[in-house]
Amino acid sequence: MSRTLQLAVLVLHGFISLSAASQEPCDLYGLLGSPVNVPLTIDNLEEDNEITWKHNGIIVLKKKNRVSKPVKEVTISATGSLQLKDLKFENEGLYEAEVFNKEGIRIETTPYRLCVQEKVSKPTVMFQCSTEKVTLTCNITDTNIKSFKWFKNQSPEKSKDKTYVINVKQLKESDIFTCTVENHVSNKTSDGKSKTCKAESNSTFPKKLFGFDFWTMVGILAGGGGLVLLLIIITLVCCCRRQRQRRFEEEREMRLDLLTQTQPPCHPDGQKQRPRPTGGAPPGSTGPRRTPRARERPPPTPKDDDYEEQAPPLPQPRKKGPRPIKQ
Repeated sequence: MSRTLQLAVLVLHGFISLSAASQEPCDLYGLLGSPVNVPLTIDNLEEDNEITWKHNGIIVLKKKNRVSKPVKEVTISATGSLQLKDLKFENEGLYEAEVFNKEGIRIETTPYRLCVQEKVSKPTVMFQCSTEKVTLTCNITDTNIKSFKWFKNQSPEKSKDKTYVINVKQLKESDIFTCTVENHVSNKTSDGKSKTCKAESNSTFPKKLFGFDFWTMVGILAGGGGLVLLLIIITLVCCCRRQRQRRFEEEREMRLDLLTQTQPPCHPDGQKQRPRPTGGAPPGSTGPRRTPRARERPPPTPKDDDYEEQAPPLPQPRKKGPRPIKQ
């Protein structure tokens, strides 16, 4: 039980030590894939001094009697500095040197904490405009950035932050902005970029509508609304024309009915058509209808020259007299 407790305490102590070490600041920085020298802080180093270099408590190089015995891919310079080639992230950590003189007395040295970093990527300048100010952002994906620097027309600006805020009135179309980012081992400068926000600053409309550009959506909605309105107008015009045509046809039929009722049709020989007898075929009968024949006129009687037709005597009015007295 006691051994288990001791092991747990050791593991916990190791985790605490590692976390504390990772939070400690770095004394020396190296570029990934490049060589670096860890200096030895001794003024009067003698050739017969014994030197032992350790990395995180593990011996990586030992020099005794002017002969060096490296354990890893490291070398030692004439001044006793430790030289590392082709840096990797696993080379990060604490480097300590133990130096002993001829009498075997230890000489105090300064330890160094080495950190390895990559080259920074190239940043880009982004603009965000509002009614009164313009916000410039130096956009970059790296996290190990040491500082930001802003330049306006190649002249340095006061801002040292990732964002740079200026007034709209101070912004000109010819102004070119760049930003420079750097860490402890490299730096990069963005391409020059110019931007004017006059049109955007005077606008009171939102930039986006339904997730799309405001003016694009306004154009789409206006075009769609105009098309719908045009279709409605065309439909109304067609309905009105059809209704007028229908009324015109109804009035025409009514006039034709009135004409046929007041003026009966005439026969080709100029005689008026006689009305059909009431005793004709009943309505709804499917049999053939008999057309009544026109009566033939009797031939005119020949007139004799010697014969003169006498006119009938005219009726005489009755003579009114005293009525006879009945006896």
